[in-house]
Amino acid sequence: MEHMKTIEEPAKMREIVDFVTCDICGSKIETESPYEVNEVKVCHRIGSNYPEGGDGTETSVDLCGKCFDEKLLPWLRSQGAEPQESDWEW
Repeated sequence: MEHMKTIEEPAKMREIVDFVTCDICGSKIETESPYEVNEVKVCHRIGSNYPEGGDGTETSVDLCGKCFDEKLLPWLRSQGAEPQESDWEW
């Protein structure tokens, strides 16, 4: 779950993500450094997408790595899914 905070900028105020918590266990999802990535977001989008724009709805949950590994992956496998693992880089 994304927890928002309001920040003040010259001539305007806007909301930014302050921190994210796991929607299963409620723990704050933290990393040891600003360069570390450890995030899980599961989402389902339904709608229309055209060259000039689109709209729809999105249903999503945020998970910590522990709940993903210990709860979601075993459940997915029990349903017949075999999650794929691959390396990535930017």
